[in-house]
Amino acid sequence: MSIRVKVASTPVELNHVYQLRYQVYVEEYAYMQANPQRIIMDMFDGMPDSYNIIAYDGETPVGTIRVVIDGALQLPADQMYDFNQYRSQLILQNHSQNLPPPLLANSGMFAIDANWRNRRDLFRALFKLSCDIGESRGVTDIITTANIETLAIYKRMGLKALGAKIQHEHISVSMIPMHCSMQQITQWAFGGPRARTKLTELFSESFEYLLVSAGTPIFNASEENAEEAYLISSGAISIAMDRADQQQQFDLATLTAGELFGESCLFDEQGRTVNAAAIVNTDLLVLKKDNFWQKVNKDPSYMKTILKVMEQKLRDVGRRALIYAHASQEERLEFFLDQLSKTAKPMLKKPHQRVVRMGGHAFSVISGVERDESQAFLEQRALTGNIGLTDKSIIFYSEASS
Repeated sequence: MSIRVKVASTPVELNHVYQLRYQVYVEEYAYMQANPQRIIMDMFDGMPDSYNIIAYDGETPVGTIRVVIDGALQLPADQMYDFNQYRSQLILQNHSQNLPPPLLANSGMFAIDANWRNRRDLFRALFKLSCDIGESRGVTDIITTANIETLAIYKRMGLKALGAKIQHEHISVSMIPMHCSMQQITQWAFGGPRARTKLTELFSESFEYLLVSAGTPIFNASEENAEEAYLISSGAISIAMDRADQQQQFDLATLTAGELFGESCLFDEQGRTVNAAAIVNTDLLVLKKDNFWQKVNKDPSYMKTILKVMEQKLRDVGRRALIYAHASQEERLEFFLDQLSKTAKPMLKKPHQRVVRMGGHAFSVISGVERDESQAFLEQRALTGNIGLTDKSIIFYSEASS
């Protein structure tokens, strides 16, 4: 199963956004009044600094959220609450610290289909893409008016109340004005501070995620006219090649967070030559071929970035091939544990500890070592105090090696 999260750009996609809002706000919760068009939209949807994000399961829209960047008409939240005092405080605060004026944004119109509300990865991915947009535009602070029934969720995300509950004439539920910094909500969405690399620069403003469940194919060797490259945000991907008899696959590599794959399609018209599939639940950033070349034509230095990335990838592939071919089982396990350590993210409540959301089974798969033996290796490392283990994660207590 896969879910694609993107910025709605076509009339069909935008209509799906407006219909999903109606489905949730009117038909399900009766927060707003019915209308014959069976859509919910307002003047901010037509603004150039408004981004409607839509999530699809196949062709079915399952989630949406809107991000609006501050402008001459201010923000949707300003129509429900007077944020001017808060704006003034931010301006004075930044001025006293010799910082540029703040730039606010409003996240709102958040709606998820009832059948998908237990998918935390979908919930978080909508906000990840919101944060990508905010960071690309230089947003410093977020304001919103939160439904009082979902107040606890917003508090967990780091937002704080600015005032008492308010009532809007066209909305049947009470709202709470809330705020937080861009940094706070980004740390919540990504599980900690975001690492900045040449690859994340390459994928900046791609504004598209693909969430894939364990075992889901990303692409296969028979795919022609490939148009997308991928950067692993979290999880792990298996790269394999079909054997001549087509009965089995030959495992080529296992990739983890921070690694790039499928990039050859950006430069040629050839079909895929390998298969890629998710080993565990995995989040991918998507870079489309058209967007890539638009960036190259706009800024030639962009090509230098990807060439440097690909050069480093070739070095890593060579090292990995040596590990697969000649390393002992112990050396292989050490290598892959070290690779995971480099991608581990600081824990929100214990930032001195870093975590990878991957259990013993997934570690066995990526290392290519039998489960009992790989589990014994992890447990031995846990006894030394170097790592901690849970059913679904590995916790690192020391800094990653360079």
